[in-house]
Amino acid sequence: MKAKRLRRHIKLFLADHLWIVLLFLAAPVGLPIFYLAAVEQADVGAWLYYGGLALFVLLCFLLYRFYATWNLYELFCDEKPNLEDFLLHAPKGSEERRYQVLMQEFYRRYAAKLSGMEDDRRQNKLMIYRWVHQLKTPLSVIQLIAQKNGYQSDYKKVAQSAAQIQYDLDQLLNMYKLDAIQNDFHVEQVSLRQIAKDSINELKSSFIERGVFPKLEGDEQLAVYSDSKWLRFVLYQLLTNALKYSDGGKTIVVRAYRTQAASVLSVEDEGCGIQPEDIPRIFDLFFTGQNGRLRGESTGLGLYMVKQIVEYLGHSIQVESSVGKGSKFRIIFEEKKPL
Repeated sequence: MKAKRLRRHIKLFLADHLWIVLLFLAAPVGLPIFYLAAVEQADVGAWLYYGGLALFVLLCFLLYRFYATWNLYELFCDEKPNLEDFLLHAPKGSEERRYQVLMQEFYRRYAAKLSGMEDDRRQNKLMIYRWVHQLKTPLSVIQLIAQKNGYQSDYKKVAQSAAQIQYDLDQLLNMYKLDAIQNDFHVEQVSLRQIAKDSINELKSSFIERGVFPKLEGDEQLAVYSDSKWLRFVLYQLLTNALKYSDGGKTIVVRAYRTQAASVLSVEDEGCGIQPEDIPRIFDLFFTGQNGRLRGESTGLGLYMVKQIVEYLGHSIQVESSVGKGSKFRIIFEEKKPL
């Protein structure tokens, strides 16, 4: 790897200094050769001494330039993932020093602009938080009024719409919470069956309202190392999605089991399934797919957050689906993969 970098370094250096070599060969060396060819009594020995001395001076100049620009050309020998990698820590020649001054000024302005954008982002985030919490109060009043009237006739529709708004607001808050997941992350031993049971109980009213039957399978002793709160959030999202696209009388199965290489937690439904062309994009932000557009219940946030959280936790997620038969989402807990 070092030899490859050195060859690229030398190649870049020679490409930039080729004009000096050619100019030197054309003037201090080329002209004496022309003189020797034109004059019969020319002193070949003196020319050889002169040519050798000139070549030595050229070699010394190129070596100095090679040393003085080493750090500068080193920047272009491989890819730089961060802007800080373009700064020189020990400039040698005048070109490197001028480059360093220019890059430091550029980086200073970039950092100041980035800091300003981060401040604006924090202000927007705070405004969203306040706005969402302000909306939750009248929503709670609407839900209480609907509940007081026994969810009869139009009040039932009002309660359903209020519940949908509540869900969307929670999605928005959870989206912002993803930025701080590293500050709210606790690894512990988690029982997959217990966390699945808790998530199903949390959505019990939704299962009853939709007429969908939950089914839980798995060994109570099966446990993995993960973050219970974020894992419960992921499972809640998968169950909510399964409920959205399942008709009454269908079953949603949550299964926890072991394979040779990993532990698996799966959510399997008997819903409408996902179109094959949509499967590669279902985890993209704001992607709703054909089912989401037809039913009008998708925001394109849930599965995006699921993917982000699962990958941050060090797990992976897979999906299988057949149109008209249902979908299966599997969370893979690899034992050898560190959190």
